[in-house]
Amino acid sequence: MIREHTDFIKHLCTWSEIIRKTFDDGGIDEVISTRRLVHIIKAYSIFGKKDKALKVCLNRFDDETKSTFVELYDKIDAEFQQQEGE
Repeated sequence: MIREHTDFIKHLCTWSEIIRKTFDDGGIDEVISTRRLVHIIKAYSIFGKKDKALKVCLNRFDDETKSTFVELYDKIDAEFQQQEGE
């Protein structure tokens, strides 16, 4: 379980770096803050599901941005599986 958390944290860091670089380059209008990353990890510890943690903590963004962020995370984490209907 600790390894799974560590891998998730590494993937989140990579994910947020890509989003921040894209933001700096003018490709998107939103950014993932460090505080939001902490919220995602806390949500993951509560729900035990990566997709649920991401979706709950990305609710402040519009649907298109949220969908884009989740799709990007899916490309970074080979073990990530979105659960439909949540």
